[in-house]
Amino acid sequence: MELYQLRYFAYAAKYENITMAAKELNVSQPSISKAIQSLERELKTELLRKNGRSCVLTRDGYLLQERVVPLLEEIEHLPLEFRNRQKKKLIRLNVLTAGLLVPELIREFREENPDVFFQVLDRREATKWDVCIRSTLPQYVFRNAVKLMEEPLYLAFHKDSWLRNMEKVRLSDIRNEQFVMLRSGGSIRTISEAIFEKEGIIPDIAFECDNVHVLRRMVQEGVGITIWPKYSWRDHLRSETDFANVCYRPIDNNEFKRSLYLILQEDLKMTEELEKFCKYTEKYFNSIKEE
Repeated sequence: MELYQLRYFAYAAKYENITMAAKELNVSQPSISKAIQSLERELKTELLRKNGRSCVLTRDGYLLQERVVPLLEEIEHLPLEFRNRQKKKLIRLNVLTAGLLVPELIREFREENPDVFFQVLDRREATKWDVCIRSTLPQYVFRNAVKLMEEPLYLAFHKDSWLRNMEKVRLSDIRNEQFVMLRSGGSIRTISEAIFEKEGIIPDIAFECDNVHVLRRMVQEGVGITIWPKYSWRDHLRSETDFANVCYRPIDNNEFKRSLYLILQEDLKMTEELEKFCKYTEKYFNSIKEE
């Protein structure tokens, strides 16, 4: 079992797509497929199963992913941690929501603070982090945290859908539509399920996954409609309503919203760099709301 094989598998499992993993790793698709096949032969089990152009994790695949991802993250971040341990300018950021906005946030922050380095995680079970960006239901409040925004949840659908002619979508309008959704557990799914149940709607779910990138692609391909955060999942924030075959419309129900927080680790010793980053993050999210 080689380290590169585990790394290739981890990326394929993350995207549930060999093509996207190959692009991210800058290697060929056959290289990833062969690495995963070698792992399957060595472990004597199936890890990934083809599902059209994508793939899905088997039960053993999920087990391996849970074991491998934390180890790979620790290994990949060791050089950075060694370089910055003495400098004490390393910020460990756990990103559980708004992940599409974080690269721009970090880039802009480092333009003003080039000596600060980041270790970015995206795991709910992680405990070794300094600050965490996550979402929750509007009625919940986190301790030792700053509320970044209250984010409306919109409906997203393919540009050819009949829904495009509507300025605001009622739940009764989408009762018979097919949905693509994130799996249960996150704030978006929890909020949606609670409102659907309250309105007596049983959504027809055609596809569900754990990956935002895959879900976005499904909407772009017209597989179904989905509940879509107004800011967090947008590629273009500056006055654009639609992009890449996807249209957004507000939902005629004020309960479709969630809260985003920046949470500080308990008993964290606040450094100058960390304090700067927290203030900059608040400023960044405020600017998004104003666009």
